[in-house]
Amino acid sequence: MKYALAFATSFAAVLLVAAILRAAVLSRDAAPTNVPQARESSEHTHETPPDPQGPQRADHSQHAPVPEKSAEVVVLGNGSDPVNGAKLEGTPLLLEHKQWRIGFASEETRKRFEKNPMRYYAKLSLEPTADGRLLKVDGQAYEKALAADCPIMGGEIDPEGEVFILHRGFKIYFCCWSGCADEFLANAAKHYAHYGLIEREGKLVRK
Repeated sequence: MKYALAFATSFAAVLLVAAILRAAVLSRDAAPTNVPQARESSEHTHETPPDPQGPQRADHSQHAPVPEKSAEVVVLGNGSDPVNGAKLEGTPLLLEHKQWRIGFASEETRKRFEKNPMRYYAKLSLEPTADGRLLKVDGQAYEKALAADCPIMGGEIDPEGEVFILHRGFKIYFCCWSGCADEFLANAAKHYAHYGLIEREGKLVRK
């Protein structure tokens, strides 16, 4: 009887120890499953570089250049009609042309100007540029730049005529208004020698 009781007690103790060990093993197997994943996710978050497009794109939009405002239209204040020379009295007809407000004596002369404005620029002391601008200058101070014939069309040049444009201190004469001035402005340096001109130290001068 005594041995049977001792055996039963020992057996119960073995079962208890086995149960404790089993619970410990199950707890150990379950716990690591989440820990490495959390650590790995955390490490991944810190090691991954930020998207270069994100902050830079937002910063670029904040510092994007503001488009320049178009130049304001300026009243030229011409006292006579550039087409027929008529004196402007009262309230003249106005035309906005390349940022200048030009006055005309009649609707007819205004329309004639619009058909070929290049031929009237010198009368308004306006100098056309290769990039399409019109500069207000003192046309009376410009010197004549003549040649025997037109470098564009080859026609004869009238030294006393009005077929010329203002260009960098000189009146450049042509044979006609059929595109000669436009062709000249497209590549002016190519034609300087024909008029006895040369560019020196950034200025256009006679040879």
